[in-house]
Amino acid sequence: MTGQLVALFVFLGANIADTVDAQRQQAWVVQASADLDPRAVAALQQVVGPDRRLLALRAYLRAGTSLSGRWTWSQQQLSAYASTAEGKAAAADLNAVIAAFASANPGFTLRVNRMPRSLAVQLARWNENRSVGVAATALATALDRQFGATVVPDAPALRHALMNWTPAVAAALAAPGLSAHGQARAFDFQVEHDGKVIAGIEAASARQQWDAAGWTRKLQAAIRASGNRFAGPLSTPYEPWHYAYVSQPAP
Repeated sequence: MTGQLVALFVFLGANIADTVDAQRQQAWVVQASADLDPRAVAALQQVVGPDRRLLALRAYLRAGTSLSGRWTWSQQQLSAYASTAEGKAAAADLNAVIAAFASANPGFTLRVNRMPRSLAVQLARWNENRSVGVAATALATALDRQFGATVVPDAPALRHALMNWTPAVAAALAAPGLSAHGQARAFDFQVEHDGKVIAGIEAASARQQWDAAGWTRKLQAAIRASGNRFAGPLSTPYEPWHYAYVSQPAP
């Protein structure tokens, strides 16, 4: 047998194994998502790859009864939010934070992304985000070790395994449908100086650009000075720039 034939058989064998693994993982998705909120099931069908579906499914299962209240609004709801009483109050409070930050930090500008994040956008980002891919692969590998091809788990066992698995490094995105940005109440800040971003929204540089440089503390001070109507920052994954609007002042 020539080297080329050996290489071909190895390639075909690897592809067949990958296909079998993917089929088994997809069967787990179907089995563990039985009786799940129909909106979550529909979202899973738009996620690319069974491993990323499993990771999203884990988040839906862990959300439990809170999933319905956290689920991303429709486009109509998102579009209407800015004209509601709460939406107008949130815009005014954001302006107050920006003004307080500018007053305390001359020469520096606080920018804020006010755009909500639709389900379609969340799905697109989930399907392409590298940190999601890494976590999804780790989850699928852990399930393969636990169940593999020889064990046929029942739905409760699968759900238990999914809900109790913990990633070494959390994905940088919430599962599609569960992002706080999906209800127009979450906001990402960044700091600029002379038109250049010096503290942005990159997870890899969060500790250096925000914590070490003091901007985490300075943003918190501006929020307190402006009425303390934003809760945060987000702790998992750690995002010192991410705050959620609350209708009453945070304690």
